[in-house]
Amino acid sequence: MNTSHFLVSIIVPCYNASHYVKEVLESIQNQTYSSIECIIINDGSTDNTLEIVNSFTDPRFHIYSQENKGLSDTRNFGLEKATGDFIYFCDSDDLLPSHAIESLVSAYTGKEDIIIGKTATFAWEEKKIVSFLPHPKEQQQFENAHSEVLLKNITEGLSPIAQNKLYRTEFLRKNNLKFLSGIYHEDELWFFETMFNAKNVIFMPEVTYHYTVDNAQSITKKNSDKNLLGYLSVIKTIYEKYYLKYPERSITAYYLAYLKKIIIGNFKHHGNYSPEALQQMEKTFREVNPEFKDNIDLKNIEKKYFRFLNNVSLKDADTIRKEYFNNPVNSLRKHYKIVIFSLFNK
Repeated sequence: MNTSHFLVSIIVPCYNASHYVKEVLESIQNQTYSSIECIIINDGSTDNTLEIVNSFTDPRFHIYSQENKGLSDTRNFGLEKATGDFIYFCDSDDLLPSHAIESLVSAYTGKEDIIIGKTATFAWEEKKIVSFLPHPKEQQQFENAHSEVLLKNITEGLSPIAQNKLYRTEFLRKNNLKFLSGIYHEDELWFFETMFNAKNVIFMPEVTYHYTVDNAQSITKKNSDKNLLGYLSVIKTIYEKYYLKYPERSITAYYLAYLKKIIIGNFKHHGNYSPEALQQMEKTFREVNPEFKDNIDLKNIEKKYFRFLNNVSLKDADTIRKEYFNNPVNSLRKHYKIVIFSLFNK
């Protein structure tokens, strides 16, 4: 299939990115695939980000500036302005290898809703790859009729970031997919919603994104009540918008338990939440209490594990801390294995 005629809209939200943004935009400008438009949104920066952005005269670059609205609203603005056949998100502190867009577009056969490249974690100051975000080892195509991508994520792990995924624009607009405004961890919800709706997804083995891990200003690297409340908003939204409306989709209950595990894990390692935030966690966990069906392509041991996770989440925060955060039994999965072992050896 000749894919050279497709226009790719690259959306770059920028907030106080003066240390990074020149190199980021140069990496976009130098793409071997030339049929791009780069939508750059200055989200109320207080440094000289806008001055740097305005120094680029590439006619493919479209620059907008707004008062500070946050990442979700800024990406949504970019989605509104995009005119391309495909959408691609790039953060203002990450870099694209020169072949990135060409590699992703060339994988399109006419049926894929989402094409995903491999993401390298990147030390900006040293300019070197550190490791890689979770990704299939080889090229893998999912018809996704039975939520295969979401199942793979809860059992084997995938990167939930919105970046480094080529989304077919028609797919996003047909399903009215947008980022939830005003929360942290919006990518977790975006990942679920896009993979819940996608009919065909392909994972490519090529590295097509360098994800900066030494930016101390990154919001998601800090832990606070807002991080916890962001995750709680994600599971409430999935529960109300998908679990209750699509009861035949068994994956949603298991996915909610998977997200609860992430929240409890963050609680264990960053237990500096306020009493009010923990009360909200307890309340949300009780409200988001799904029923689990067996008609899902999971091993019985995994089905039982996710039910176990949900049962743990229904306990109060103090009990969770006392019962599950003690060494040497320092993970929920180890606790689960002990429970199973004791049942089989009574």
